[in-house]
Amino acid sequence: MAQKVVIVGAGYAGIRVMQRLSGCRDVEVTLVDQHPYHYLQTEAYALIAQQATLSDVTVDVPALCASYPQTVFVKAKVTGADFDARYVRTDKGEIPYDYLVLAMGSRTYFPQTVPGLKTYSHGVKSLQRAFEFRQKFERELFERMGSEGDGECRNFAVVVAGAGLSGVEIAAEMADYTRRFLRKNRMLCDGVEIVLIASHHELLSGMHPYLQRQAKDRLEALGVNIVFGSRVASVDAVSVTLENGQRIKFDFMIFAGGTVASTLTRKLPLERNERGQISVTSEARVKGRENVFAVGDVAQLTTAEGKRLPATANGAEKSAELAAENILRSVRGLPLLRRTIRLEGFMVALGRYNAAVLLFDRIRFGGLAGGVMKRLITDRYKYLLDSRAYKTFRRLKRF
Repeated sequence: MAQKVVIVGAGYAGIRVMQRLSGCRDVEVTLVDQHPYHYLQTEAYALIAQQATLSDVTVDVPALCASYPQTVFVKAKVTGADFDARYVRTDKGEIPYDYLVLAMGSRTYFPQTVPGLKTYSHGVKSLQRAFEFRQKFERELFERMGSEGDGECRNFAVVVAGAGLSGVEIAAEMADYTRRFLRKNRMLCDGVEIVLIASHHELLSGMHPYLQRQAKDRLEALGVNIVFGSRVASVDAVSVTLENGQRIKFDFMIFAGGTVASTLTRKLPLERNERGQISVTSEARVKGRENVFAVGDVAQLTTAEGKRLPATANGAEKSAELAAENILRSVRGLPLLRRTIRLEGFMVALGRYNAAVLLFDRIRFGGLAGGVMKRLITDRYKYLLDSRAYKTFRRLKRF
């Protein structure tokens, strides 16, 4: 009799687990998510800077699941779980399982100790927040076009707080886009300013020096104003105040200063770290729960040296592959694999057709070559998912 595997979350990790398990005669897969789309978070920077459309950064999950045998998608919000009775609670009822995979991802962390931060800044971890910011940014550019010919041009500034991977990519893409927008539209106003706030004295703290140098050089070439060595102290409707007392005015502010695990983790009686990430073993199993696995951003993933892994799509997929393999091994009565997640590389988008890519700590691509490499990898991932979903769509629609 096939074992029932329930996967909570249709992000990078959840999709990869579903792909690895679907079609195996030993299991039946149910993928649960409150959204019927898979959001390519690695392309958020392109979406908000008008370089990608909604269809470019999403994949239809119902159609994708329908393309795999013994796999169903349930559109529902998971509200909890009973680990002893083995079922998850949703707003549409209970779903029983033999094996459970928690892959809910993460959300933007807005520290409550920073007054006004959540009220006046935007996160872009969710598709809705990213799209809302895109619309506001586009409206600002439209109004700015209308100020041409006035006695005084209407200037505006965007502040990006957080110089990790997301913050750097967003600042670079927006700076690149606004520069090309002004040049293409022959606008005489030059008052578009992108400010990046870095709490450390370096960008991409903890990442390889090559990536740090490439990011800094590229952002400076794009005219991004980088403020090093100070954190956000408070935010109001028109400005951000740093801990060093500096006050920076803005029209829009994006906060990319960190993430925490999905709010669902707080409702589950599981061991978690300060970011809400679930403690897992080297088998990708949740500690204390043999038939429950946690993967991706929602899990506390570490290197062989015990250092916390950054939240990346590559790390999410690696942990997902380990969990899927161990579920199959458990079902078949085989010993589980123990493995440390090792990232094969990092890709940092630095504007259109520009990126810094580091593979296996020694293979490097920068500038246009890096941009082409990143585009090929991203497009291949999207194409493989889209092609399966489209075939299902055509079959079901019969045209």
